Amino acid sequence: MALPGPISVAPARIPENQEFGLRPFQRVTAQVLSVNATTAVLSIDGFPVVAQLTSADQAKALLARNSAQFIVTRLSDTAITLRFVRDDLPQAASPPPASAAPELAAQLLKQNNLPLTANNLLLARATLNHQLPVTPGLLNELLGALTQSGTWGAAQADLAAALKAAGLPVTPHSLALAAQQAAQTGQALGNLISALQSAGQGLPPDLLKKINDNLQMLEALVIDLGENPAQVAEKLKAAVSTLGRSPENLLMQHSRQPEKPIPESGLLALIGLGQELEQAGQPHLSGAVEKFLADLRHQHFLNIHPEPAPSREKWSEIGFRLQGDESSGARLRISHESSAIRLILQVDTHPGETVEVDLALAGKALRAQVTAADPLWRAQAETELPSLETALAELGFTLNETQIIPGAPQPLKPLPAAGSAPLRTINIEA
Repeated sequence: MALPGPISVAPARIPENQEFGLRPFQRVTAQVLSVNATTAVLSIDGFPVVAQLTSADQAKALLARNSAQFIVTRLSDTAITLRFVRDDLPQAASPPPASAAPELAAQLLKQNNLPLTANNLLLARATLNHQLPVTPGLLNELLGALTQSGTWGAAQADLAAALKAAGLPVTPHSLALAAQQAAQTGQALGNLISALQSAGQGLPPDLLKKINDNLQMLEALVIDLGENPAQVAEKLKAAVSTLGRSPENLLMQHSRQPEKPIPESGLLALIGLGQELEQAGQPHLSGAVEKFLADLRHQHFLNIHPEPAPSREKWSEIGFRLQGDESSGARLRISHESSAIRLILQVDTHPGETVEVDLALAGKALRAQVTAADPLWRAQAETELPSLETALAELGFTLNETQIIPGAPQPLKPLPAAGSAPLRTINIEA
């Protein structure tokens, strides 16, 4: 008896360019983890896949088995087609309803000979939520980092899995850093400028001079969108150069090229200022400097270039301070793949109101998308699109697609959301 009709199957996670190691006409065995009226969860080479069933007969046939054999009939870049192979089975008692079956995390722990403990269940659920395979090596790595961090639960397990899925190191220090509630870069910069401006005049002249020098450096990073485009561009370059590289990265470069002097301004100078303020008995000012550097350190960590690169899209982000009220800020997020670049710029126009410009570049073709809740901003974007198209044409680029969307843009997330990886279809023939 054959399974009637095709079954569309979507893997929970398959790394890029990985085809399970399958070959045409190969026979494979899939574990049947759970079945209900419309879907079945299978496991192929340790990767869970979700099958969309098209008939009750398919569910009945799979319910009678712990595993099933298939033959690979077709392979392509976007689909894998398997043909079901089964011997006649004796009539079996009706299986329990799907709701009584163990959950997927428990099934995969059992399949990998891992004990069904509370910690393992938390870790298995977290890795599945982020499309990671449930393997002994991965669970031991996450468990080791979490155990050294102290008391942990579901939220900490999910954070560890999110770091792993993003290709970032998972250690007690990285978990503590990623868990920090860091301020937006624009807000943090504004807070530090306000703190340094309040410095008393009773400090030693040399220290006051260093405060003023650093204050001028920081104020020069505040971007005034009312200036002409050339000035805005120069300030953006200065902000990226100063805020976009961590002090650790600067020191590492200096160790590799000791002939080049250490920069006398920027974040390294700010670290020195914080130390001198602490020695001078100014805990309020030194604390403000340390808080700003800690907020930046959080962002720099999330911008680490992972090795090896994760299969999902990797972003780098930098924040800016805008001239205006204390809540004004902007965030630029960049994704640079081998053949495409994508930039997302979010600008806070008013408290609680943000305009987003999303640019995607592939070769010489560009797609532009503007999202804004205020109809005046949408109308302004509509008016500016022809001049953008003309300017791009002068640079040799073509604006192929434009879209203006009403509504509030989605906030930029520091880590990939659970369940965000694309799924690939696998067809199973009868």
